Amino acid sequence: MTKRTYCDGLRRRDFLRAGAVGSLGLGLADLLRWEATGAMPAERRGKNGIFIYLPGGQSHLDTFDMKPDSKHDYVRGEFKPIHTNVAGLDVCEHLPHMAKQADKYVVIRNVCHTLAAHAPGQQYMRSGNRPIASLEYPNIGSVVAKEHVAPAGIPPYVSLPISRTNGGVETAGYLGVAYTSFSVGSDANSPDFDVRALAMPGGLTMKRIDARFELMQGLDSKFRNASLVSSQLDGMDRFYQQAYEILHSTAARKAFDINSVPDKQRERYGRTPFGQSCLLARRLVEAGVRCVSLDFGSWDTHAKNFENLKNKMLPPFDQGVAALMEDLSESGLMEDTVVWCTGEFGRTPKVNPNAGRDHWARGMSMIMAGGGIQGGRVVGQTNADGEEPAGKSYTPEDAAASYFHALGIDSKKEYHTPSGRPVMIVRGGAPIPELFES
Repeated sequence: MTKRTYCDGLRRRDFLRAGAVGSLGLGLADLLRWEATGAMPAERRGKNGIFIYLPGGQSHLDTFDMKPDSKHDYVRGEFKPIHTNVAGLDVCEHLPHMAKQADKYVVIRNVCHTLAAHAPGQQYMRSGNRPIASLEYPNIGSVVAKEHVAPAGIPPYVSLPISRTNGGVETAGYLGVAYTSFSVGSDANSPDFDVRALAMPGGLTMKRIDARFELMQGLDSKFRNASLVSSQLDGMDRFYQQAYEILHSTAARKAFDINSVPDKQRERYGRTPFGQSCLLARRLVEAGVRCVSLDFGSWDTHAKNFENLKNKMLPPFDQGVAALMEDLSESGLMEDTVVWCTGEFGRTPKVNPNAGRDHWARGMSMIMAGGGIQGGRVVGQTNADGEEPAGKSYTPEDAAASYFHALGIDSKKEYHTPSGRPVMIVRGGAPIPELFES
């Protein structure tokens, strides 16, 4: 997997990786300490989230908000719109599969903001909070991991990175490492696809891990008897217990075993890294993972915008997301799974001398589906040239609040930072009402 950089030269930090650490030698430990710093949340409605991120920022004008009637040829671009299975909703001709699933998702065309640089823009969209220097906000999946209980032996939050570009790093922010994602970090389309964190550390067997865990429990008991404990030790107990359960979990290994899926179903999603990650995401939420994030890109098309979209980006995106929508619907999982697909911003209406479109945060498109969100509609519109919303507009805070609302999470709920500072999950914003109208 090659690392990419954006036009601003930034790289994405490497995800936390599993290693033979700790008294158990368990790499899962650092990734799965979801109980080390807080109390387990109460049981909720059993909703799951899938967050599809398009780093770099996809062109709204060449995907879900085309302007064929613009008087400017650069706004119209090189692509033609096609009808979908929803009257009045057209999409790009290079999204034929998505056109057939339009009744299952909502296109939101009137979210906008002012952060037209990758790093702050991604941090904004991934957390739902405008970044500030004094506080690192958790990404959306970390909040879901804190609020929703996963079955024993199943990680609550999994990330399936397809790129390692920088900007909105997968971070749990002030929630701490306990809520960092379990990062797969390998190509789901590879014939030898494997989840490194589920592999035994070198020289260890499950029998030896069992013995180490038993020894650790014995030592813990002695510490408790000596009154040398604190609430932190209670949290550590839970985090090691969860890591231990996942290594023992047949359900977790089965969910990640994408090579057991029949070829016909795998072909439906497309035999690409992104397509197979969409399939894996469906398997993971079915197994009880509460949030799965997928990164696919870069969409930073400053040069050869139309060529790159047509030949590289849109075909795998179209097939993978459409198959996911259809599969979730057919299996009944769509009722309990909320999908959000977005980048950090849109692209300029004008085409530059390199046949590219540049950063544009005043106009963008995103899609949401599942849960209580009513598909087959468009929320908002941009003006004739796609420059900015025409009429009512929404913010990234509103979009994040909508996602949390569909997941049964109150975006106004207060957490506390390690220093005791009270912080709302989303600072400002409210659910977009049009998403939930019947």
